[in-house]
Amino acid sequence: ARVGGHLVTTVYDLVLAQYAVGRPGLPGTWPTGYDDASVPCTPAWQEAITSVPARAATRIAREFARNAERTGGRSMIAMGAGTNHWFHSDQIYRSFLSLLLLTGCQGVNGGGWAHYVGQEKVRPLTGWSHLAFGLDWQRPTRHMAGTPLFWLATDQWRYEAFSADLLTSPLGRGRLAGRTLPDCNALAARLGWMPSHPAFGRNPLDLCDEAERAGKEVADHVVDELRSGRLRFAAEDPDDPANFPRVLLIWRANLFASSMKGHEYMLRHLLGTDDAVTAAETPPGLRPEEVTWRDQAPVGKLDLSVAVDFRMTSTCLFSDVVLPAATWYEKYDLSSTDMHPFVHAFNPAIAPPWEARSDFDVFHALAAEFSRLAAAHLGVRRDVIASPLAHDTPDELAQPHGRVRDWRAGECEPVPGRTMPRLTVVERDYTKIAEKMAAVGPLLDTLGTSTKGITWKPGPEIDDLRSRNGTVRGGVADGRPSIARDDQFCEALLALSGTTNGRVAVRSLRALEEKTGVPLADLAEERSGDRITFEDTRLRPRAVLTSAEWSGTESGGRRYSPFTVNVERLTPWHTLTGRQHFFLDHDWMAEFGEQLPVYRPPLNLLAQFGDPRRLPAGHPELVVRYLTPHSKWSIHSEYQENLLM
Repeated sequence: ARVGGHLVTTVYDLVLAQYAVGRPGLPGTWPTGYDDASVPCTPAWQEAITSVPARAATRIAREFARNAERTGGRSMIAMGAGTNHWFHSDQIYRSFLSLLLLTGCQGVNGGGWAHYVGQEKVRPLTGWSHLAFGLDWQRPTRHMAGTPLFWLATDQWRYEAFSADLLTSPLGRGRLAGRTLPDCNALAARLGWMPSHPAFGRNPLDLCDEAERAGKEVADHVVDELRSGRLRFAAEDPDDPANFPRVLLIWRANLFASSMKGHEYMLRHLLGTDDAVTAAETPPGLRPEEVTWRDQAPVGKLDLSVAVDFRMTSTCLFSDVVLPAATWYEKYDLSSTDMHPFVHAFNPAIAPPWEARSDFDVFHALAAEFSRLAAAHLGVRRDVIASPLAHDTPDELAQPHGRVRDWRAGECEPVPGRTMPRLTVVERDYTKIAEKMAAVGPLLDTLGTSTKGITWKPGPEIDDLRSRNGTVRGGVADGRPSIARDDQFCEALLALSGTTNGRVAVRSLRALEEKTGVPLADLAEERSGDRITFEDTRLRPRAVLTSAEWSGTESGGRRYSPFTVNVERLTPWHTLTGRQHFFLDHDWMAEFGEQLPVYRPPLNLLAQFGDPRRLPAGHPELVVRYLTPHSKWSIHSEYQENLLM
């Protein structure tokens, strides 16, 4: 239809057209039936791609939908971690969600989707996030996405064999024409779409000093330097020695091994050791325009690698220092998962043997030594933090209608928190790191705790922790609750989370009531007097409570299922409209043709990476696809490049 001279349709119409569902009066070519293999999206069409018989696909789809209809949405998709590791994993995931939305399965016990591995869930989320990230003492903190961090640090971007427009739709408007993948990453960093650390090509402590000498606000100074070109984002020159990662502390992760996608590049560019890189660097015609290309690729960016582990992994073998760690049976800890509604404890059967320490004690020992050295080297400094635009905040409105405007191209002004990252100045006393780490900080009293856009004050929980854990005497943390021991830390984590403290649960839901205007606090009132202590979890697993931290309800003995509160109490979904979305209205999504979930075939490796054969002509070769559903060396890996193979 036309409204005011504009073509207008519904997302429902677009979804049906996307999946080749013909309806009377529509022009175009439509399938004659499920057995028509000439038109995309029919069961017969998919058979040639997936090898799943068309009849089987039709039967499963009908049974899934019919069961959902008869049971009120109790059809479920259970998936593993591998879904999120394929190249077009977001399309696979969105296809799952679309199927569940179309059949009314979201927010229903026994329906929706569930991970049986790979998507760990911290149920006492609020306490964990505020204490783990130091938000009780200073805000904000620095977070970084692992994929771009290691993609840049290991120089894998220097070997990309195609540009972004190779992945775009023929119906796109050419917004990504000629733009390389490193250029796209740099644009996303400077527009504040995602975290990018290190943020700038100069030390953020020095940027604050420069602003003070110039008599300017730090944010104004940074914007002026960026606008003039004297300052650049680190993502625009990752091979500048000033932007190298120099020190890496690895805790209980085998990073220098198969879990590092691009293992050989890590060996060469990050560690500077022997490697077997066979790929050619990006040819001149495909190199980035906005990201600096240095003719000589750096080798061995890292100065120091410290591993904390109880296994002699390959990461330990490659590291400069290995700190022996306690196992699960030699320390206090907490555990929770998305696969059951309980929180439970690890209890030490014995003390850590020989020189081994718990990770908690290792971090405190490092903090103490760092604080001692800081007295001579750092002292008190101001630090400017570049934070990405955040979800569940007004930052989500920074791009009306999904239009991409680049301040560097003159399409808008560089405004922190709107068209570029938010800039926040934090004063750091580096000599007090260890003291602050061992105590619950005062910001919880003044600013409260925030989770998923909802803020509430912990109220009496701080005083309760004083009586349970004791208080710190003297120093910057004088009078604050102690978390100097691992069991004290666990106690504080449980006290501050609504899922483990009934008073906090009610308080969080009342805060959500104020935002949504719908009654919610009654979901937790039946257990408002419950307080799961660390001692409780040591005795047996404890069922968690309903709170605003998560979208499901466990009131009245129900088992957690996501989004039941959204469906039953009509709380808005965490989207721009407050509704569930099929359609993503964003310039780049339109360029890729992915405003709705679509089928994306596997990458054409031969066209994009060339002939993989390495032996001289005349020698027989066989190219195989390496899949490891449960490999000999690890159980969660389907995507590794294992050197032993």
